[in-house]
Amino acid sequence: MHRDLRIAVVSLYALENNGVRHVSTALRQAGFPVTEIYFKDWVNNHFPWPSEQEVQALIQLLVERRIEWVGLSVRASAFHRMAKYLTERIRHALGLPIVWGGMHPTFLPDKCIAIADAIAVGEVDDAVTDFFVRIDEGGDHRTVPGFWVRDGDTVHRNDIAPLVDLDAIPFRDFHTDADKFHIDGPQVRQGDPFITNPEYTLLASRGCPYWTCTFCSNTLTKPLYEGKGKSFRLRSVESIVQEMEYARELCRDIKVVRFDDEVFPIRRRWIEELAEKWPARVGLPFEVLVDPRMVAYEPLKLLHDAGLRAVAMGIQANDRVNREFYNRQTTNQQIIDAQTVFRKVGLVANLQLIWDDPYSTEADKDELFRMLMDLPRPFELFLFGLTIYPNTHLARRLLREGRITEADIEGENTHAFEQFRVDLAYPRPKEDQRWLALIVLLNKNFLPKSVIWKLYASEHFKQDPRPLTALAQAANLGKMAGVVAEMTARGEMSPLLIKRWANPHSLVTM
Repeated sequence: MHRDLRIAVVSLYALENNGVRHVSTALRQAGFPVTEIYFKDWVNNHFPWPSEQEVQALIQLLVERRIEWVGLSVRASAFHRMAKYLTERIRHALGLPIVWGGMHPTFLPDKCIAIADAIAVGEVDDAVTDFFVRIDEGGDHRTVPGFWVRDGDTVHRNDIAPLVDLDAIPFRDFHTDADKFHIDGPQVRQGDPFITNPEYTLLASRGCPYWTCTFCSNTLTKPLYEGKGKSFRLRSVESIVQEMEYARELCRDIKVVRFDDEVFPIRRRWIEELAEKWPARVGLPFEVLVDPRMVAYEPLKLLHDAGLRAVAMGIQANDRVNREFYNRQTTNQQIIDAQTVFRKVGLVANLQLIWDDPYSTEADKDELFRMLMDLPRPFELFLFGLTIYPNTHLARRLLREGRITEADIEGENTHAFEQFRVDLAYPRPKEDQRWLALIVLLNKNFLPKSVIWKLYASEHFKQDPRPLTALAQAANLGKMAGVVAEMTARGEMSPLLIKRWANPHSLVTM
């Protein structure tokens, strides 16, 4: 079926935006002429404001494609001001109606509907087609579940749409090159900007079985569906394998697959089926994210034998901070036990920490450091700055306690643009400079732990951590050089990755 309504779906600063790709695919299958626009791309800890030339290029492309509705993906609250600016520019220049989708409108629907003409709230994989079919056929799109619609001074607030069947969601479209564009700098490039990327991202599930972490968006999304079905759902193994068979026909440079689930599902029969089908029909190495509460030798050994080469695992903080402030019921001993399992299986562990939180005392940081020093090497460390998402339990608590103001919450703040990954050059108290430098050094295999203990004990570095930070930066550069060499040897290094991570403004920790 051919439909007349011409729709543009715009991704802000993300070439791999899965939400945009799924929505575009569903609308194309319903017969709509859809234009995908990838507006700029992120450079680690640096999201430059769009130039006037880039804004004009976006507007001109909408004119050339004869667009009638624009969808903006506002996937994170830090993009609020940028999405508002682009909405106002497009509306002023072309008078087009604009719908916002993504996590931010789900977090703050009242704030977003005051700007956009319509917003999507919750899961709308199916509902987005109903929304635009109503418009195309002259029906009343103001009553479609999953959408809020502004009509003059009236806002139509509809209930959320039903949870979707993950196996029924169409695979992302990698074959419609003529309708995809990338705007970044002076050029507008036609074609899919991510199709040559050596890393393919994949989702095996939606939601999180451990949804109570106070800093996490799942504390907002799960309650939306209370009494409406299980918010944590698995795709079938067959669906996953079929997607990879489809993707490999078109994305011919794939070298590794990263499962981007909140937590990779560890269910025995499901794992056994994946371990059987993945090597036979996909045959690519893959990486997953696990929770310390689910780590066990047997399922990880099955996955390793099928191609699993690395796991990411959130540590976040020490016992006390995790338990009392993040509502994350994990212990230091579970972390140590998990690392022991990873080494026994033969997996690289990418361990994740949250920094810049207002709760950790010097004693907490000391305990965290000592626990990390107890972990058997090798392991990788990824340090993230604490991002305070609006309306989360953590945001509400911090506001009640007077530790933050509204200006510190994403949307007003843009912390994710500055310290999503921790940068040693970022201004911090000297105590934190010292702790970060020590943590960056402790996983460097070329540096004996005995040396790190001496650096830890030094009174000089407690008073002036700058030489220690310089040493950590030098060690970080050395580690990065080794990582780049390994990725290049495996064919996983690309111009896109170099552009994203070789950022002189912010050298992230590894």
